Amino acid sequence: MRRPDAGAWRTVFGALRPRRAAARSAAPLHRQSGGLEALHVAGLWAVAVAWPLFDLLRRSPEFFVAHDTRPGDLLMLVAVLGLAGPACCLAAIRLGRRFGPWPHAAAAAAAVGVLAAAVALAAVRQAAGWGAEASFGTAAACGALAGAGYVRSATVRLFATFLSPAALVAPAVFLAQPAIAPLLSAPRDGAGAVRGVVFDDPPPVVVAVFDQLPLVSLLDGEGGIDRRLYPGFAALADESSWFRNASAVGGWTELALPAVVTGNYPVPGRLPTADGHPANLFTLLGSHYRLHVREPLTGLCPASLCASDRPGTGAWLAGVLSDLTVVYLQAVLPDDVAARLPPVTGSWRDFADDDTLPGRWRRQRERDRGAAVGDFIAAIAPDPRDARPPLHFLHALLPHEPWVHLPTGQRHTLRRSIVGAVRDRWRDDAWAVTLAYQRHLLQVQHADTLLGALIERLRAVGIYDDALVVVTADHGASLRPGFEFRRPDAETFADVAAVPLFVKRPGQRQGDVSTANVETIDVLPTIAAEIGVRLPWETDGWSAFSADRAPRSVKTMFLHGGHSRLRGPPDLAGAIAEGVAHKLARFEAGDPTKPRLGRYDDLVGAPVAGLRSEEPAGFDVAVDGLARLHDVDPDAYFVPATLGGGIVPGAAGTARPTLAVAVNGVVAAVTRPYSFPAFGHAAPWEAFVDPARLEPGVNHVAVFAIGDGPDGAPVLREAPLLGSPQRPVNLVPETAAALHGVTAAGFLPTESTAQGDLRWTTGEARLSAPIDPRFPPSALAVRILTTGPQKHLRIAANGCALFDGLVFGRWVETLALDGCRLDSSTIEIELLSNVHQAPATRRRWLGVAVGAVELHGGGPAR
Repeated sequence: MRRPDAGAWRTVFGALRPRRAAARSAAPLHRQSGGLEALHVAGLWAVAVAWPLFDLLRRSPEFFVAHDTRPGDLLMLVAVLGLAGPACCLAAIRLGRRFGPWPHAAAAAAAVGVLAAAVALAAVRQAAGWGAEASFGTAAACGALAGAGYVRSATVRLFATFLSPAALVAPAVFLAQPAIAPLLSAPRDGAGAVRGVVFDDPPPVVVAVFDQLPLVSLLDGEGGIDRRLYPGFAALADESSWFRNASAVGGWTELALPAVVTGNYPVPGRLPTADGHPANLFTLLGSHYRLHVREPLTGLCPASLCASDRPGTGAWLAGVLSDLTVVYLQAVLPDDVAARLPPVTGSWRDFADDDTLPGRWRRQRERDRGAAVGDFIAAIAPDPRDARPPLHFLHALLPHEPWVHLPTGQRHTLRRSIVGAVRDRWRDDAWAVTLAYQRHLLQVQHADTLLGALIERLRAVGIYDDALVVVTADHGASLRPGFEFRRPDAETFADVAAVPLFVKRPGQRQGDVSTANVETIDVLPTIAAEIGVRLPWETDGWSAFSADRAPRSVKTMFLHGGHSRLRGPPDLAGAIAEGVAHKLARFEAGDPTKPRLGRYDDLVGAPVAGLRSEEPAGFDVAVDGLARLHDVDPDAYFVPATLGGGIVPGAAGTARPTLAVAVNGVVAAVTRPYSFPAFGHAAPWEAFVDPARLEPGVNHVAVFAIGDGPDGAPVLREAPLLGSPQRPVNLVPETAAALHGVTAAGFLPTESTAQGDLRWTTGEARLSAPIDPRFPPSALAVRILTTGPQKHLRIAANGCALFDGLVFGRWVETLALDGCRLDSSTIEIELLSNVHQAPATRRRWLGVAVGAVELHGGGPAR
């Protein structure tokens, strides 16, 4: 790009000589100097793009902290924002000039028009708040007028000349802002650690925070840790101080985890980052400890203290510009269009990747969370090059749902969603909640296994005896029919609030129990007191061992993002005992492998041969994923121990019979259908089978209705198994990918509603399923549970249009595939619709809510 000539710069400051400035700008466009065009474009770019971004960023310096921005990075970014856009525009104008006056005028009009339209779009949003059509129409009109005026009118070009100093003023004003200027001189090493903290031979510190672990889950009928089911926690209790009246201060990680590491109650609006909570455990110990931190959801440990894989300059700049593109579009586009963009309110970076805490959780929960904890444990080792004591901090995303793991860490189900809950509230179907509770307890056992591995590793590297070890949970959960899962009320306060808290002091060998009213805000002050450090900031909590403080008169939990509080009694012992009684009523001795359904529970383990009746069950039964039971590897990561399907009642059948699920000729589980539709079945059933009952290779499954014989003894009436080729398979559930090889795009995660499970589309949804071309499907059945407002829906299969019309509310249709080409090994299904905005805090644009898409007369290969 050619540098602006001296005459152009004299024109810029020609306000002192208005006649000369006017004369230069009055020249015809094709005779105007290239330098003057460069200044015009740079000034317009500054007003349309650069300054709106600078204005947003000067009020959000956390953006640069989150991106680990260094002084040189900041100057480079300012230069790119100020020069890259004008350079591209000027290159297009120069190219047009080479081809003659008309291409030159068209290119100049287009560049100026687009920038003027951007200015108008932002102004319309601020002043009028119109919808997309009115906003874009107005902006387009303004852009067209500005482009044409720039070509034809010397006055418009003169205005652009006087606007050009903005190209220098905008970045200068931005860099001079009090919140931005310090970033130009920020130190590159050690930033974030609290200075002036005095340490005197401090011990190693180990902190493990389990996610969503209610204390009740660990307890036996006597109120102690259940040694048989949870030996890891029991062993820790034997050698530590157990605060059995400890409670969390929030039911969500973004509130609860910062409280653990800061010692303070949640503050509304603060992000769970080091910038939102600069005074925390990591910054306290950062100047003297070697930090080993796994913090997958939050960003409370500053990047300057916790090692991060900072990308190279090019990748760093690309990531920042990606975020700024989202920020800019959010700022200038109309609300109804901006709502379709990734949100920028949940974190300070990676907006295009949805790096909000919920977004991170969605990604993390699909990974093997136990393996990630295992990697953390394996990395605990002395560093001969670093004599500082270590801080090992683990936030384990277990036993948080999805509840899919066995105590060994193997996966027992492919279904990730919680069955039995609708919008975070449990249904009134007690059996559905019992089976969810069962999976939760199995995963608690997995967490216990990992805790045992952690302690064993600490012993192996020789730091366990001398270390200060703190094990707790960020919050609990309630598993009671009819109640909310995460948000407590007066009846379920202890379910969510009561959490385990164990503190093993350095050198401690004998366990003890405290009933003091301790909250998780006391964890950090306790750590500070035990390692002999004076906290350099005020905290709401205090050391759990302190005898100088008056006991708290209440317990407090923060709800609704920290905006409201719920008070509980200072002693939760009675409520905890009631929660344990509730658990024991649902499981024999609290054992998750022994759920209580009724008087037929004792049939588990009995041979089928001595109980079988010649009478049929009166209904047919489907077993989902039956093929997986024909090739079982007991040592594989996935073991199909959770069976499920649906029943189809016949004339003599009952709606909800008690079922016996037999594996290899032995009753392996007793269950009954749910009272609501789920995973593609009107009368679904599920049962957990002890993995020890599964044999390598082929396993035979049968389902029976349990009834009473003439003598009152239980008898089993077998239900015919629906053959898999004839049973339509629902392609929509997320499990269809693993069970049937279905590929889905344009679907949101599964939601459970009173009408059954559904997945909203984003307007353009596609399914790809394997089929046998020798026996192609004859029809496609589609069940739309709701549409929001009336929608235009188009359905096609392999490019063959099946439906094109309006749908509203619940819509069910079976569409013939006659005439469609189905001669390949896959079928590609499209569901295209217009969208509406969901009335939720996190705005989403939704198409149609799909309950099922089924292939009839063939179906996907299994």
